[in-house]
Amino acid sequence: MLRFKYLLSGNFVKIGFLVILAMVILSVEEDSQAKVSNYAKTKYPVVLVPGALAFDSMLGISDYWFGITNELRDRGTDVYVTNLSSSAHHIQRGEELLEDVRRIRALTGAEKVNLFAHSQGATASRYVASVMPHWVASVSCINCMNESSQVADNLAEFGEKRRFAKVVLTGLATALFNAVELLSIKGSDGEYNSPKRPKQDAYDLVIAAGSEDFERFNKQFPNGLPKDDCVSQGDGKYYKRKGGDKVVNGVHYYSLGGSEEVTNRLDPIDSIFVPFVKLFYPSGHVWDGLVPGCSHPLGDLVESRYAMNHYDAINQVFGMVASGVDVPSIFAMQINRLRNENH
Repeated sequence: MLRFKYLLSGNFVKIGFLVILAMVILSVEEDSQAKVSNYAKTKYPVVLVPGALAFDSMLGISDYWFGITNELRDRGTDVYVTNLSSSAHHIQRGEELLEDVRRIRALTGAEKVNLFAHSQGATASRYVASVMPHWVASVSCINCMNESSQVADNLAEFGEKRRFAKVVLTGLATALFNAVELLSIKGSDGEYNSPKRPKQDAYDLVIAAGSEDFERFNKQFPNGLPKDDCVSQGDGKYYKRKGGDKVVNGVHYYSLGGSEEVTNRLDPIDSIFVPFVKLFYPSGHVWDGLVPGCSHPLGDLVESRYAMNHYDAINQVFGMVASGVDVPSIFAMQINRLRNENH
């Protein structure tokens, strides 16, 4: 009997210890989750700015920023998504973003916003940061197009030599851009939705992405650009991985990305679209499947060697990127950097 009481009391002690241990673990986990939920909580709202072929959510199946907005909200970010014209000149898209930022500031009551851009979203963001610097705390770029792509120049030359092909291809591309706008519905963009944009013209994008138009735009809006442009790097044959001024007129500039051509053969963009684009791109250059690597840097070049291409930077298609790469977490880490710097 005494032995039974001894064993019983010993078991109670063990059970009590396990209960206390479980409570401690749960307390630590709850504290950890609370910290994670504020990991990417910034002083000012984050506004995502898309590149060409912009859309909110394609038929409600796939967001442009696939899986990224949900990840950011889970980590505490007050994030808003904009939908600019899929195919337009830089200043037109800049004016569209300016109106979006105006409305988001009114909606949130925020004095400033943090712009986070992809591809041609860079020029729209740089435009807004230049004309309204008191509205912008920071501009972050991921695989951005801050300089021209040889693809555009070569497509323009191809079109001039083959007028019939130009009419057909431009017509098909324009129909695609307008279809994307029509099929785009409100995605994971919270309380804000950009107004519908005017009709698209695919050739506007060819001109905008060309060297002549970019040279004109960059002379007018140079903030954050590195001193060494792509021309000084053999027109993109190599990549010096240098940024520009980190702060201009109170706006902080950052950039990150990668210059891989193909990262996942199962991704239809990598297996079909990139090989097509490569037909119009010079061989032996450092590029990300659409634009030269030397066009990525802006301000503080945070990281330039991620194993990603131009399309992986927005986690497309359906998150089919290189093994081990977590694109939403890359966004969260950059926004945590903004948080730590009080943006």
